[in-house]
Amino acid sequence: MTCVAMGQCGLASGEGTAFSASDDGSLYMWRFARAGNATLCGSPHTVAQQHHRQCQGIDVRCPQRAKQFYGHAGAVWCMWCDPDRDLLISGGFDATLKLWSLSNERCEATLRGHDGWVQSLDVLQAGQVVVSGGSNGILKFWSLSTQQCLNSVGPWRGNPRHATHSLTALEEQSTVLSADSGLRNLLLWDLQTTQCSVGFDGHEDDIYTLSAEGPSALIVTGSKDRTARLWDARTPQKDSLAVLRGHTGPIFDVKLRGNRVVSASMDKTFRMWDIREVHSPLATLEGHSADVHCVDFNDRMVLSGSRDTSLKVWTVV
Repeated sequence: MTCVAMGQCGLASGEGTAFSASDDGSLYMWRFARAGNATLCGSPHTVAQQHHRQCQGIDVRCPQRAKQFYGHAGAVWCMWCDPDRDLLISGGFDATLKLWSLSNERCEATLRGHDGWVQSLDVLQAGQVVVSGGSNGILKFWSLSTQQCLNSVGPWRGNPRHATHSLTALEEQSTVLSADSGLRNLLLWDLQTTQCSVGFDGHEDDIYTLSAEGPSALIVTGSKDRTARLWDARTPQKDSLAVLRGHTGPIFDVKLRGNRVVSASMDKTFRMWDIREVHSPLATLEGHSADVHCVDFNDRMVLSGSRDTSLKVWTVV
């Protein structure tokens, strides 16, 4: 599994929706419900094996695959969804972005223009513009209304070997941040001038992932050096605010929500952290049999996806 996204969910009911994408080229929407009244920290309360295996698990009600989306000619590396707009956006190995109707389970448009695979995306201008990052380090900005490319920037210093692992838009700072292969810092792309600078220097190896939340000035990064770091987006030249240590393998995905961070790692675990007390994680969740590639969460409900092809939904108490 390559990426996941948490949809609507309710802790009281234990019910919700989730989205997953895979290197088999498919995207799924799931509906899940808790099997019983009790959930334990460290035990998933719903488990699904996807995309071509049978559901399995112990004492759980398996998530039901509600919708499926087929059309990419290769792995799907990134996605973004807005159920209120009936919209799912995905990017993949076939060098395209696709716009899907959630209700019709149909591809409404395909955006072409990248020369290599699309590895990351985000939205800005109230969901009217999509920015996507490619394997050659080029960022493209797309209008959702016209479905045309508005602008292309990069690659950094003209070097196409710096693939864009992850990106996020910080409109309050008029900046798009990108984590690119071979770099131990982030690239800062000015939305007005399209000029690029570097910042958030401190990791000891490639940065694989980054996350921000709304108007907050905080961002979190995850690296091959097995640490996650917390930064102030307003001061990119200063040291990190905190270093989250504990994983024994590279960190593939991080998510920031309020005062909490969740990190997913090659060490087959994911961890939840309170950024106010970073000396140790609030919880370390074990249960996957392979690398945990992707994670998302809402309050205490966490969604994880792994190379073992399973989607797990957890409650952290």
